[in-house]
Amino acid sequence: MDWLNSGIAALRGALDAGQVTAEALVEAHLDRIARRDGDIRAYVHVDFDGARRAAQDPGQGILSGIPFGVKDVLDVAGMPCEQGSALYHGHVPPYDAGCVAMLKQQGAIVLGKTATAEFAGTAPAATVNPLDPARSPGGSSSGSGAAVAAGMAVFALGTQTGGSVLRPAAFCGVAGFKPTFGAWPVSGMLPAAQSFDTVGAIARSADDLAWVHAAMMRLRAPSLPGALPVIGLYRTHLWDTVSAACAKAFDRAEQVVVQAGGRVIDLPLAPGFAELTQHRVVVNAFERSGNTACYAGDLDRVRPETREVIARGEALDGETYLRSRRALDAARASLDALFGEAEVLLTPVVPDVAPEGLGWTGDPRLQELWSTLRCPAIAVPFGHAPSGLPLSVQLVARPNEDALLLDAARQLETLRDR
Repeated sequence: MDWLNSGIAALRGALDAGQVTAEALVEAHLDRIARRDGDIRAYVHVDFDGARRAAQDPGQGILSGIPFGVKDVLDVAGMPCEQGSALYHGHVPPYDAGCVAMLKQQGAIVLGKTATAEFAGTAPAATVNPLDPARSPGGSSSGSGAAVAAGMAVFALGTQTGGSVLRPAAFCGVAGFKPTFGAWPVSGMLPAAQSFDTVGAIARSADDLAWVHAAMMRLRAPSLPGALPVIGLYRTHLWDTVSAACAKAFDRAEQVVVQAGGRVIDLPLAPGFAELTQHRVVVNAFERSGNTACYAGDLDRVRPETREVIARGEALDGETYLRSRRALDAARASLDALFGEAEVLLTPVVPDVAPEGLGWTGDPRLQELWSTLRCPAIAVPFGHAPSGLPLSVQLVARPNEDALLLDAARQLETLRDR
């Protein structure tokens, strides 16, 4: 069995049956990291000895023996947490972030820390896309997306303030999940913009992400999904930015749902939806500048992209910020009207395949909309562009309907592969 490309359900079954040990599974991943990560640069720190020790007795939780990576804005006790910034060089926290601690309690094994854009922002990491090293892996959870896509972790934690989990997943051809805002703990996480900051995860499939979510929510292993929910097609005001290849993936996702007997509704653009993007820019910049005010005396050591965001936020006053917050609150209150009869939305996740070059992590706006509204969202791989690069679609549910969303994504994966 190919342990480096197997899903969590298969791995857990093999571990329980004695077909593989946690030590062997961890060693296979550490070997892959040693052989491949010099070129990909997904990890900024690998805990070879610690991972091997943890594999000797991983505990009995639903993720027992499963190796994972942790974005380097989340604390892991005894490991460097440098936030992608020179300002945190050599910083080692004494405690795990809440999300890391919960996964360890469920038996998961930390392999190391994955690369991030500075302060989970816009200054890119050095990570390359493992599918094409000349292209961006997306950001800011760059290393998490690349590590999973290259078989160097079964799953990896990321964070999403705008599109930092779903975009790397889409560009690297894997699945990315942002739960409902506040559903997963954020202690031990570097704050970026507190109105949106959410811990999420990247894995090879939505099924794997359902296992991670179950572990984080102290639930049993996921069961088979139920009936297909009612799917609302929501193209957003940014549809004109979507490439022909990404539009084709969206259309094909609709077709497979219809062919399976699912109900699909074409939804109109909600009133005021187009203004969400600008309101989000205001709130994000204001809050990021506040959260980085403590570095004011050291801004010469911060990267130019980070300084630009800080400067944008410092140019805003509190009343402008609060006006945008009120507008976002109103938009969240109108989510039921946006969804209508739909239970889950099908919407584009990125406008195109991963961009060439490593200086830009891609357009985040199609993911930001749902981070702004605090909805759970998931990127599901869905075919390939003529270039051979992966395409994806996005599913979105109302807040607190994470289980429904994950079930819908798992069903979409099954329909895609028929």
